[in-house]
Amino acid sequence: MNPYENANVEQWLDITRELVRKHPLTPQIVDLCLKSWESILNGKINTYLNMHIREMSISPQATGALLHDVIPEYINKNIPGFRKGDGREKDIVCEYDDFFSLELKTSSQRSIYGNRSYAKSESGKVKSGYYLAINFEKISKENPKILLIQLG
Repeated sequence: MNPYENANVEQWLDITRELVRKHPLTPQIVDLCLKSWESILNGKINTYLNMHIREMSISPQATGALLHDVIPEYINKNIPGFRKGDGREKDIVCEYDDFFSLELKTSSQRSIYGNRSYAKSESGKVKSGYYLAINFEKISKENPKILLIQLG
């Protein structure tokens, strides 16, 4: 079901706002993403090395990979009915209604380029639906931040 089908372009923003309002993660998603970020920044590689992530030269791609693992797990531990998806599923799966499952895109740039996939990937994974986009600053010894969290 495409909520935009047969709707005028002028209606798309209102439709999107209503879809975001109805998503079960909307009230908690910002807090969950920020807590996931803090857990990455405060994480250690191991107790012997005692190296904090923020003290390492972690690439934006590696940071994105960490967020792809940590955010779904953080949601899973805090919101019943959501879990991390496997390779054939969306990144964050809503177990009681797949309509609310999410693709997760991350970037240290202002724009989210992702893999520029639309509708369906070669693996058969449906790419339409909800997206959670996270823009972040490169991890460094300073205080890197999440710059933008978008759900739509």
